[in-house]
Amino acid sequence: MPEAIRQFLDTYYLHPIIYDTGYNPVNTLTWALLLGLSIFAVLKSLKKLGVEIDDKFIAAVVPYILAGASMRVIEDAELLQPPLKYMLITPLIYFLIFFCAVFILFISLWASRTNYKLLFGGAGVIWFFTNMAILLWTEELIAPWVITAVTGIACVITVVIYAIAVESGVNFLTDKLNVSVLAVQLLDATSTYIGIDLLGYSGKHVIENFIVEYTGSAVGMYLLKLGIVIPVLYLLDTQFQGEDKELKNIVLLVFLTIGLAPAVRNTLRMVFGI
Repeated sequence: MPEAIRQFLDTYYLHPIIYDTGYNPVNTLTWALLLGLSIFAVLKSLKKLGVEIDDKFIAAVVPYILAGASMRVIEDAELLQPPLKYMLITPLIYFLIFFCAVFILFISLWASRTNYKLLFGGAGVIWFFTNMAILLWTEELIAPWVITAVTGIACVITVVIYAIAVESGVNFLTDKLNVSVLAVQLLDATSTYIGIDLLGYSGKHVIENFIVEYTGSAVGMYLLKLGIVIPVLYLLDTQFQGEDKELKNIVLLVFLTIGLAPAVRNTLRMVFGI
């Protein structure tokens, strides 16, 4: 039995990290459950710290998402060696970025109770630009057009949906935070489409691979994203009001993270030909 357990852990959890082979149904479900539990833990922790989870706080967190995504690309470029590189592979990199962000948040709160969000966000910006400097110094720009293509396509689709929402009076799709979440999810779908369909990359996510295998294209990612994100945004907008607003915002932050992080990583990998 101990040997069977060890093989199970190796196959579904350790080997995907050590060999960076991506996701499987078992670890995907595990990380999803862990994410759900973490949402409530983070919410309680931030409340104890007296941190208001508003638009400004979410904006301050965005640089850390960018920093994490760019650090993942540093690992993709094989600029680090084991065991340090293992810390930059999912899900360990999420824990690393989280604990670093919390530590910097503590320092920011200690330094200034009035301007802590500015200090916190500023530190994240410095971290992200440091990572980008490392990549620009060590790697060659192979396909810079990808940045324009990914952002351009995602922006056009977002604007079309926004215009339809305004015309139809669908208010939850005109809220700036909701639109931001929708936009980054479309960035993720676009980066996946360009990478798989146009540049020959392969996916590492279970559902992503399922769509490509049975349709022959990653264009289905757009339908998947819209089919999940829009109902979730509607549910959050209609069911979470008043005291539940901070829970709503932390869930939106999670969706922002799981869309923006892979979108930035995918795009940077293509730009540098990694």
